[in-house]
Formats: sequence, structure tokens, C-alpha cells
Amino acid sequence: MTNIAEGFERLHPGEKLQFYNVARASCGEVRSLSYVMLDAGYISPLEHEQLLSPVSQVGRLINGLLRTTRARITA
Repeated sequence: MTNIAEGFERLHPGEKLQFYNVARASCGEVRSLSYVMLDAGYISPLEHEQLLSPVSQVGRLINGLLRTTRARITA
């Protein structure tokens, strides 16, 4: 969330994209760590599924933000 906020405040489109990409990468980190927690037995399969669903949705939203930001740059 903070990377998106910081990117939003940036004036240069390239900087915006950089922070939005960091936010997308953070979603990947959360997904990866969720598998570590599942494998280590810290969370149940149900909890893992409940975690992955919103994280995947946020990742899709960030991809849309990246796509629209890139479109504005090239327009």
C-alpha cells in the first residue's frame, strides 16, 4: 500500500511505474511466503487459500494500474 501511495505522489511517470512495480513484486513476496508458512505448518490449507485470494486480487489491481499508467505515458 505504501509503495502505491508513494508512486501516486510522484510526478514523473517513470517513477510512478517504478513504485507500482515494487508493489506488484511485494504481492509476489507475500504469495511466496504464504507457501513457506503453509509448508511449515504455521497456517492451514484453508487459511492459505483465504490469504491467497485477496493477494491475487490486489496483484490484478496493481497490474491494471501499471497498464493504465503505461497507456497514459505512450498516449
